[in-house]
Amino acid sequence: MTTDTRYRVLLADPPWRFNDKLPGPGRGADKHYQTIETDGGITSFAIPEMADDSVLFMWRVSAMVEDAYRVVRAWGFVPKTEIVWRKQTKNNKRHFGMGRIVRAEHETCIIATRGSPKVKNHNTRSVFDAVAVKKHSKKPAEFYDIIESLFDGPYVELFARNKRIGWDSFGNELTTTKEEQDEDR
Repeated sequence: MTTDTRYRVLLADPPWRFNDKLPGPGRGADKHYQTIETDGGITSFAIPEMADDSVLFMWRVSAMVEDAYRVVRAWGFVPKTEIVWRKQTKNNKRHFGMGRIVRAEHETCIIATRGSPKVKNHNTRSVFDAVAVKKHSKKPAEFYDIIESLFDGPYVELFARNKRIGWDSFGNELTTTKEEQDEDR
């Protein structure tokens, strides 16, 4: 990261810590990566230097809606809208995920702003379809394309799992293998 960079777009998929323990070897985020408490953890996380007119895309989990909005505000952004990823299987069928009350087939991303960032494209729908990626919490390449079509960079991603060309990425599980980079294209 260049020290004089002021980012216009911040993407974050925080490692939310749930208060429950799911059975089985692969159920639940804490079995895939280190999670962080919301209050005093994610809310106080030091984000990169942002431009006066900037936007935050922050993934939230359905079971922790209030926590997510608390983080958005703690980071100095104002919630404006949301975008929904309707997950599909590799055979283009509806994904059947986990859930607390209903089984989730989608993930939601809060879009929040500081100042008045300029939107490049006003023809983007609030829901997009993409295949659910096998790696826990990994987001589809289509989502990054949507962000780039909406706002100019510079771009930064926190809690990143993979690097993307044209983005600064920070996370304790960043991978740089050619196979995973090709998978994102």
